[in-house]
Amino acid sequence: MGYTIPLALQDYMTVIFSGCALGLLTRMTWEIDEKLGRMALIGTGLALVGGLLKATGKLTLAAGGPDIVFMNRGLFVFVAPGFTLVGWALYQVRRIFRNQAPLRNPWIVPIAVIGVFALGSFGLSMVGGPWRVPLIMLATIANIGLLGMLVTAAWGRKMWGTGALFLCTITIVLVMSQMAEIENPSIATVWFMQLSQTLAQLLFTIGAWQYGKFMLATYREEQQQFVAQPA
Repeated sequence: MGYTIPLALQDYMTVIFSGCALGLLTRMTWEIDEKLGRMALIGTGLALVGGLLKATGKLTLAAGGPDIVFMNRGLFVFVAPGFTLVGWALYQVRRIFRNQAPLRNPWIVPIAVIGVFALGSFGLSMVGGPWRVPLIMLATIANIGLLGMLVTAAWGRKMWGTGALFLCTITIVLVMSQMAEIENPSIATVWFMQLSQTLAQLLFTIGAWQYGKFMLATYREEQQQFVAQPA
């Protein structure tokens, strides 16, 4: 199936909403802990680069250009470490809200995990195997893990609607990942899949805005109470 230009352009909407959601979570993380905020910012940047490369690769094909392999098949090279870093940074933020100190060097665990999957990908590429599989696995685990953590965190704060938004995002992402296995889908099917992914990221953005706003307000209130306590 060949991409049409409108179809290729629409894919940018998904990238934009995803970037907004990750950006909102990064902003929250940065205000709570700058070191973790930098980690989340790098992760968000990587995820955005991957999404933009893929969308631009589709647009190039739709416009009659060449199939640029790095653009069309390099998505998970950036998305896998990106979601891993954002997810780990948010996990450390949850530790802070539980009055547990974040790790002294929070980079060790995510770098080790990314390194293991990267080595697996490199090893498969050396023998002509499906080198993207380990990266797809890491991206899926990190993405679903991030969203699942946000569901439990939101519901733990009795933010039922916000948690439901994250849960809907997970559901759509999982359903669309299964539909991606369809061979030679029609244009209508691809439109449905892309619009569904865009909807998922829109829900993710709304949920991230609600969650980030609430958690920042909670954090500021706790900080004010701490400062107001007598010495």
